[in-house]
Amino acid sequence: MNSFRWKLFRYSLPLKEPLRMLGHVLNERRGLILRLFEESSENSVDQQFGEGEITPLPGLHPESLLQAENQIRDFLSENFHPTQKRKTLFSSVCFGLDMAQRTLHQSSKVSESIKSGETVGRDYKSAKNKISAKQVPVNGLAVASGKKLEQECELLRDAGFKAIKIKVGRLNLQEDIERVKIARKILPDEIALRLDANRSWEWEEAFEFAQAVSNCKIEFCEEPLRGFQKLEELHLQTGIPLALDETLWTNPNPDALPKNGIKALIIKPGIIGGWDGTKFWVDYAEKKNMQVVLSSSFESGLGLNWIASMAANLLRQQLPTGLDTAKWFERDLIDPPFTLTNGSYVFPDSWPRAKVKNLQKIAAGTWESEIS
Repeated sequence: MNSFRWKLFRYSLPLKEPLRMLGHVLNERRGLILRLFEESSENSVDQQFGEGEITPLPGLHPESLLQAENQIRDFLSENFHPTQKRKTLFSSVCFGLDMAQRTLHQSSKVSESIKSGETVGRDYKSAKNKISAKQVPVNGLAVASGKKLEQECELLRDAGFKAIKIKVGRLNLQEDIERVKIARKILPDEIALRLDANRSWEWEEAFEFAQAVSNCKIEFCEEPLRGFQKLEELHLQTGIPLALDETLWTNPNPDALPKNGIKALIIKPGIIGGWDGTKFWVDYAEKKNMQVVLSSSFESGLGLNWIASMAANLLRQQLPTGLDTAKWFERDLIDPPFTLTNGSYVFPDSWPRAKVKNLQKIAAGTWESEIS
């Protein structure tokens, strides 16, 4: 058994503008940061610790932040075996605990090992990619309409993004169709155009939309239908390439999933529950010759850096990831901050840590675990 000390913090990051998602309006992003220390490092000057982010997103996670906080405090305080209780944890809690454990022995040299092609972190030996990427490409996210959408697409194009995703399904159908056509007109063919409908449409709307954008060279459209049962039929009748996102965590039985016409799986580790759940779907996608795109659940830069690390180490093919959400924050939680360069996230020279000034300590204790 290994003994660890833990500290739990709250954080709150203001957003540049209100975030409207799935019936919720957020003006700030609130979450928890879990730090794990080896008990032996109590008196160490240069303490090493792992950090995990627990940040349920209203509308996506069924658990509230308060529920997640209560659960992680109970889990750590009562010294439950991880193998005994892991399956009962909320996905946001599982993601944060897993992240803290796997980064426990990371140091300022970690990112250098990524850059030199060495694998890092506990269980990285299971990575698909034997030579880790020095950086991961990111798809730019566009949400505006009209002239603002034109400006948004131009800025993303000029910033070097090789893929751009547009959120659809929030406006009326004709507006969304026009938005896609505007984007395709501005973006050259070598820039992939992705669409995300978040299960917004019934069959008639999805069918009309797919037909209307058939000449726009869409890489894929995520979850256009409210139910996944007719996705294969939609592809068969319209030819639109599709991607699964919500279906992976609302109907997690692979045998029941549609396969024909599914080009990619969009995997959110913060909802799937961390490394093991992500690896399960990565392995599934490889067997079915589907692409894999890792994506955020609107985590801070700390969580985004970890998801980028997962992409660098778990994926054979480095496709643009869904990590462009950092631009919505007025300030970042970490130092160095999560920033994009030429459409990619370049791993920093030192492993990012949450800034103490952004954290409010709420609990601490010790924890016994077989995992070191």
